[in-house]
Amino acid sequence: MAEQNRKTTEQRRLREQAEAVVEAFLDFVFADSDADDIARESRHILGTYSEHGTLPKGSGFSGFCKLGGKVDQMRRNEVTQEMLWAQRQMQKIDDDDQVNAVCVDRMYRGRTRAVAVDPLNGKTVEFTYRTIDCANKLDLSEDVYRKRVSRGYQSLEIVLQSIKQVA
Repeated sequence: MAEQNRKTTEQRRLREQAEAVVEAFLDFVFADSDADDIARESRHILGTYSEHGTLPKGSGFSGFCKLGGKVDQMRRNEVTQEMLWAQRQMQKIDDDDQVNAVCVDRMYRGRTRAVAVDPLNGKTVEFTYRTIDCANKLDLSEDVYRKRVSRGYQSLEIVLQSIKQVA
């Protein structure tokens, strides 16, 4: 039984590729949503320009002036070709529930949730997101969550294998 659960080197490599695709897809999602947020904010700037004929000026005080930060954010959140490719590959997975589960899994599981200091011994304790915490984010049972993550990665691995076979 344990033999059939062992992964070959090829299977491990495919899983690592799938995880990298999910990471690039998440970068795309965040860069794209930031661009949308900046676009909404820039409409306000353009509205001010159309009403008054001049762009709003920064206050000069870095605590209040957000204009420079917005321009810098636009420059840093550039969508790359790798991100666009990952987005196209993720779109090939037909089940949105699987895509959501895989994204939550990559984004949260095993990452630090909170850091606390134990008052009895003064040691720092780190709490990480467990599988059950990720399942709760999607309002799923732990078993259903695991199945969706597994099937999502399997679907993505099939997509990646088909690309490899074409090339």
